[in-house]
Amino acid sequence: MAAPDPAVPGAPVEPDADASDAEWEAYTRAAYEYEQRNRPESRMLKVWLVVASAIGLYAAVSLVLDKLSYFEQTAAGHAPSLACNVNAVVGCGQVINTPQASIFGSMPNPVLGVVVWPALGVIGVLLLSGVSLRTWHWVGLQVGVVCAIAMVSWLQFESIFRINALCPWCMVTWAVTIPTFWAVTGRNLRRWAYGHPVAKVFYDVVPLWIVLHYLVLGGVILAHFGSRIWA
Repeated sequence: MAAPDPAVPGAPVEPDADASDAEWEAYTRAAYEYEQRNRPESRMLKVWLVVASAIGLYAAVSLVLDKLSYFEQTAAGHAPSLACNVNAVVGCGQVINTPQASIFGSMPNPVLGVVVWPALGVIGVLLLSGVSLRTWHWVGLQVGVVCAIAMVSWLQFESIFRINALCPWCMVTWAVTIPTFWAVTGRNLRRWAYGHPVAKVFYDVVPLWIVLHYLVLGGVILAHFGSRIWA
């Protein structure tokens, strides 16, 4: 374990050589906690932000194109036929023109994704390039992922229980938003609340929370739709 730089604010200061065993023990413990709290972001997190950005952007653009195709076919007097329509339950055609699909006035939800997902990718690329983000960047990212998971959770409820349909591209967005939320939140809890017993429950086992989130969502979908998903 490398000794923390005493010039960095918050870093523990190494005691004198003639310090007591208790002082050295306290320093060693503080140095370890400092190292754990301030360790660099994992490469997995950096890569995931880029991958999630690419997948989320692809889903958002695909949904925008499907919505345009829907309007074009309707304007031409044809019954809209979209490639994303799988069956009576799974298909974006059942969801694309509901009020929930444009919760910010007349702007379709995927347009927001076209704007937001590239920003996440830029953050991932900067981190992979060795750029150290400031605290306010991480605060902004945390606010963003909290808003994203709140919006996605509401849309999941509306899609499953109100609209009674599952949009494939929306589910792709759900699939990448969930681990992004937990990964960013876990990183920030480790950095800002290291050692707190509640925070520790989350940042020590981020993969577990991701899996549990997927299992709960999958269980709710299966319980509600049953075999109609594959009909």
